[in-house]
Amino acid sequence: MPPMMQRRPRPHGEPDTAANRYHDTALGAEVVSIVVGGCVVSDDPRVVITTTLGSCVAACLFDPVAGIGGMNHFLLPDSGDDRLSASARYGSAAMEQLINRLLAATGRRDRLRAKVFGGARVNSLQSSIGERNVEFVMSYLAHEGIPTMSWDVGGASARAVRFYPTTGRSQRRLIGDEPLDHIARTEARFMERLRTNPIDGDIELF
Repeated sequence: MPPMMQRRPRPHGEPDTAANRYHDTALGAEVVSIVVGGCVVSDDPRVVITTTLGSCVAACLFDPVAGIGGMNHFLLPDSGDDRLSASARYGSAAMEQLINRLLAATGRRDRLRAKVFGGARVNSLQSSIGERNVEFVMSYLAHEGIPTMSWDVGGASARAVRFYPTTGRSQRRLIGDEPLDHIARTEARFMERLRTNPIDGDIELF
């Protein structure tokens, strides 16, 4: 029988958010799956971070020298007039959270590299959200001086993404019509909740 996996402590004890962990026998890895508002950072080579994206965007950042990286997942570029500006569901807070967690571990902004996924047109009622998300994250990374090594964005198909945080390796799979409909409905419901309800659990930015 293979030896049991030993979990490394997460960098500087910062908790993962909106994440579910499980062992994938086929991959031989601990998979950490995130949803909207999620943020995971790991320096464990046995960890794979995954998510599923419609109009949402995931930014994958990594330091190839230190062997550490992370992924976030956000639905809107910013809060606009919304009072929920501290929510990691918004791109500005999600990016700051991810970058700050990596800098807390390495102290080296100059070594950060990025990959970007998502921003599809999956919901006819909110057709511009994916495009806005992509424009936001590309502009944000350029402003922060973080090179974007690759991206797979736009189009009309949802995506499943795997990210290997210690190496920066990534895999993308397009998702068919039936799961796409489910993702579009989920995002539409979440948008409605954002409009009508406060979201508990503001993140602390440092």
